[in-house]
Amino acid sequence: MGAHSTHLDVQWFLVPKTGSSSEECEDAIDVLLSPETSSLFAAVSDGASESLLAGAWARQLVHGAVALMSAADEESVVGQDGLSRFVVEDLLARTVDQWDGYLAKYEAERIARGRPITWYEQPGLDKGAFATLMAVHMREAPADPENPKAVRRWIWRAFALGDSCLFHLRDGRLLTSFPITDGHGFGITPQLLGSRNRNASLIADRVSTATGELRTEDELLLATDALAAWLLSHPEVDSGGAGRQLGRLADLDQELFAEWVQNERDKSRMRNDDVALVRMRVKTEG
Repeated sequence: MGAHSTHLDVQWFLVPKTGSSSEECEDAIDVLLSPETSSLFAAVSDGASESLLAGAWARQLVHGAVALMSAADEESVVGQDGLSRFVVEDLLARTVDQWDGYLAKYEAERIARGRPITWYEQPGLDKGAFATLMAVHMREAPADPENPKAVRRWIWRAFALGDSCLFHLRDGRLLTSFPITDGHGFGITPQLLGSRNRNASLIADRVSTATGELRTEDELLLATDALAAWLLSHPEVDSGGAGRQLGRLADLDQELFAEWVQNERDKSRMRNDDVALVRMRVKTEG
């Protein structure tokens, strides 16, 4: 048998609400694969539709989370016990600071198009935009110098605020669901990150963190609330295991995955909400 090496495989999907265009989708995804450090960084965010510019804020959050996790990895800021509080607080402080710049550009563009901000929009802009956030860092664990033939391990570390979720699957079985563990954990008022909240320390206190170990062929899924609730509320769907079912669905292309989402909505098995999914796998190549 020849030597085998491992690598990370990643797929991601965005499906807007029924009746909305892709430009109107308020969920966001960002992914960065770093071969130099054998790391993968990914984040999903669900913008709260009740707030103005929620999609733009969600995109800013995922980009900021991935960039800061990558920088922390390169600078060894992330310790063995998980993502440090420093990373979370820095993310919140930076993204809130950047929001004012985004708003200035947005207002200038509206004026240039002859559609300046109206009096009834201003209170919403002053209140700010809101979104959930789930972010994860996967990294190959250092080899054991005393046992160079040992199976390589991968470590994941995640942080979350709100009801976007991470799922760790092995052979289609759900090993970890974070931060929500059952279908009853999805309410109408999840905790959210606000673009006007400058108390980074207070928000960091509300952030949940988790860590785990991956084996070859294990999967991590990041999903926003509509898809996460489907997974936790319908464990019996078609295959005898929702994890295996969703893994097979992720093998489809974007168009077929969107058709499946629409079918679940039509059958009232999934809420009509934007859907974001990132699937990450530790693969073996001969």
